[in-house]
Amino acid sequence: MIFLYKTLTNILFIIVLPFLPFVYFFSEKRRANLLPRFGIKTCFVPKQPGKKRIWIHALSVGEVISAVPFVRTLKGQHKDLDIVFTASTKTGYDMAEQLLLKEVLLKGKIRLLDQLGYFPFDLGCCVKKISRQIEPDAVVLIETDLWPNFLYEMKKSKVPVVLINARLSKRSLKGYLFFKNFSSMFFSSLTMIMAQTPLDKKRFQRLGIDTGKIMVVGNIKFDQPREDLDKGGIEDMKDQFGVQEGIQVFVAGSTHEGEEKILCRVYKKVKKRFPGFLMILAPRDPKRCPSIQSYFLSKDVHAAFWSTMDISNANPDIVLVDKMGELSRLYAICDVAFIGGSMVRQGGHNPLEPAAFSKPVLFGSDMSDFLLISSMLLDHGGAKKVESEQKLIKELETILGSRQVRQHMGTRSFEVFSGNCGAVQRIIKNLERLNIV
Repeated sequence: MIFLYKTLTNILFIIVLPFLPFVYFFSEKRRANLLPRFGIKTCFVPKQPGKKRIWIHALSVGEVISAVPFVRTLKGQHKDLDIVFTASTKTGYDMAEQLLLKEVLLKGKIRLLDQLGYFPFDLGCCVKKISRQIEPDAVVLIETDLWPNFLYEMKKSKVPVVLINARLSKRSLKGYLFFKNFSSMFFSSLTMIMAQTPLDKKRFQRLGIDTGKIMVVGNIKFDQPREDLDKGGIEDMKDQFGVQEGIQVFVAGSTHEGEEKILCRVYKKVKKRFPGFLMILAPRDPKRCPSIQSYFLSKDVHAAFWSTMDISNANPDIVLVDKMGELSRLYAICDVAFIGGSMVRQGGHNPLEPAAFSKPVLFGSDMSDFLLISSMLLDHGGAKKVESEQKLIKELETILGSRQVRQHMGTRSFEVFSGNCGAVQRIIKNLERLNIV
């Protein structure tokens, strides 16, 4: 099966090879990671003799953010560990550079990462070249991004590979079951699978994976560090946005195309009842901000970029967050939060970020990528599901109109956030037991 896969991927590579120069020159996004993913200009430094090196990989932005508490705790407990971190996308790389490639105070200043780079394309030559440059003693994959060639080469090199924060959706399970024999061999090459929930474990077992390789450890998203904002810091942020007494703030985070039009109509209707209503909107891709602003302006809604707020005298109706990595702390100043990617078919985003600040949470009907967390928030009373524009308006007005409702939902959401920690420590203990760290 692996021979067949290698043959097919090599044929596909030969087909697309003539188009790669056009991709390189005409796509800024692809140009940033095209050569490094082929193993060219990677800048990986050979490891020091006698030092243990761990290769940690996260696919893109969401997985990188999930990895932060794990990397932070791992480096804090094993300071001599050499950590090489990779992402597959440019946005994931940029987020890792911002959140992880820096010095932090962990009983003395140390770097969280020793090196940062890109994950190889799943071609044998690319995997071999990059893995030889990194020379890992073990590989830790965050949530997803599993590739047959990569796992095959790691197994051949006797490098243990562990999948952490693992989840398997119903849709993905169906696809893997269609090729069950290949899927069983594919996943069985992993040294251990640390699943988020018992349901994920059952789904992995259905693929024929040895039960002893699968452990339920919980979700590391519950261990994410809360932004360290004191009262003074929160007041400074309010000043940046012109939030004064009587202004109620609605933060719509990680929105996708199609949701901004809904939120524009929602804003105009809610504004009629609550004149002091400010919406802070952070699109998943900040580069979309100019087109979003144009749409809002065409609907007579004054939208301004956050980056130019300090030079703008007019108070906008909507502030567009045109910088990455800022969203999580913005939830600290909101009265209610909306989770983007949930009113269009994108699987939603992490609702724990506003919950960490004791905020009421609203999201649409598609939270499939955060099914367990969203269900827990709903069951505990910290969140409301809004399947339509009208339902969003109704719930938003209910929450804004009652301090008691806001406080109750905020308390409930924080209880979910604070009461489910510990996955990171369980993962590290398992890695220690396997002698990986």
